[in-house]
Amino acid sequence: MLSDLELLLLIRNDDVSAFEELYHRYWESMYNAAYKRLRNREQCRDLLQDIFADLWRRKNELNIDNVSGYLHMAVHYQVYKLVAKQATGPAFMELFEKIATSPYAADNALAAKETQQVIHAWINTMPEKRREIFHLYYEEKMNTRDIAIHLNISQKTVQNQLGKAVQHLRTRLTHLFTLLV
Repeated sequence: MLSDLELLLLIRNDDVSAFEELYHRYWESMYNAAYKRLRNREQCRDLLQDIFADLWRRKNELNIDNVSGYLHMAVHYQVYKLVAKQATGPAFMELFEKIATSPYAADNALAAKETQQVIHAWINTMPEKRREIFHLYYEEKMNTRDIAIHLNISQKTVQNQLGKAVQHLRTRLTHLFTLLV
């Protein structure tokens, strides 16, 4: 029986049977992980199909050290994306915390990238005005006075919205930190 990394090497050389072996090796555990959160068989099947299709398309670009970790992290991330599109609030944040603290986040580069994507997705769940203020302040480096002028709102409103966003993020990060420790 070939190791996961040996299968990856064969897949990079367009070996379809190696790809099928990897698929059969991980499909059930990945499906179960997705179903545990989504409770929708069709969504789970579509999600796995997308993950494996992406793996095949990007087989020469990916640098995977832990195949199981990579595939299960991909499931967590894809489930998160589906949930983020459908809802915000406690269910979203619970899933955010599960993904960020997942034991499958073993590959540091992958974990950092996935965590960054999760944070950006969290930002996208903020109300539109708060998200815009957050973006202008933290990414465009505008001060609160300039943001207020730009958006034609009071500087106090800008400060309040930034405060709410930062407090919410701080609460979530503190909770994540306690889960990690």
